[in-house]
Amino acid sequence: MTTDRKTGKIISTAVKAVLVVVVCVFGLFLSDKRIPDTKPEGALRVMFFDVGEADCSLAYGDGISILTDAPKDKTRQAAGVMRRAGIKRLDLFVITHYDYDHCGDAVRILEEFGADTVLLPEPGEENERRLCAAIKEKSDGGFIFAKTGQSYDINGARAEILAPNGAPDKNNALCIVYKLSYNGKSVLMCADAEVKEEKVILSKYKNELRSDIIKVAHHGSKYSSSSDFIKAVNAKYAVISCGANGYGHPDLGKIDAFEQSGAEVYITQRDGVVIFDLLPDGVEKVK
Repeated sequence: MTTDRKTGKIISTAVKAVLVVVVCVFGLFLSDKRIPDTKPEGALRVMFFDVGEADCSLAYGDGISILTDAPKDKTRQAAGVMRRAGIKRLDLFVITHYDYDHCGDAVRILEEFGADTVLLPEPGEENERRLCAAIKEKSDGGFIFAKTGQSYDINGARAEILAPNGAPDKNNALCIVYKLSYNGKSVLMCADAEVKEEKVILSKYKNELRSDIIKVAHHGSKYSSSSDFIKAVNAKYAVISCGANGYGHPDLGKIDAFEQSGAEVYITQRDGVVIFDLLPDGVEKVK
């Protein structure tokens, strides 16, 4: 064999070896990003999607499907998961308020999946009433304005409405806040609630706020998540849904406050989709 052929063979072998390494590393990267489809029997899976500066989450299990919020042009991942999970129709669709980063794809979701119950706040301003009318037109199930004290039972899961409280207001002040419980484990869904609303919730439900997981209010804003509220919830896990923005979300002081309370903090902008399984013997962080 000539020197040139030997050299060519060595280079070819080296290139193949490098390609194998690249493929393996890339495969591991993809597997880390891939959303797992299988879940333990009897678990309620709770998923917080990476939707940028917006909110979208899904809880599903045996005969249970609850979607919370549908941000404009950002529900593709949630819809894909629902299809793969065999969800043909939502049991409960919670639209926490009328900002487009929470409700912009609500009509699209209802057109594909429908829902037995659509829960949303009573609209205040004219633009909110128009959005509400568009959603109601596509709703073929129960269309209900949320009020504190309502609760919904779905095959062992329970959604308890903690806000809005009082008369309709605008934007974040009318958010739906609710606690989802299953097998003795719970998730507190705080939408975009601010400190003023938190004070009312604390005055009514302080001893009932303890939750394993909290979806941190308003993308980690400095105007939400007071120290008293964080203490009352005493969550093991805190999830902040946010993306590139000019609002200072998430506030570093709020991240620190949750960590000081003992919570593990996950941020969708950094960590991607965040997934938990609520099991009879505890809460498992899946991704």
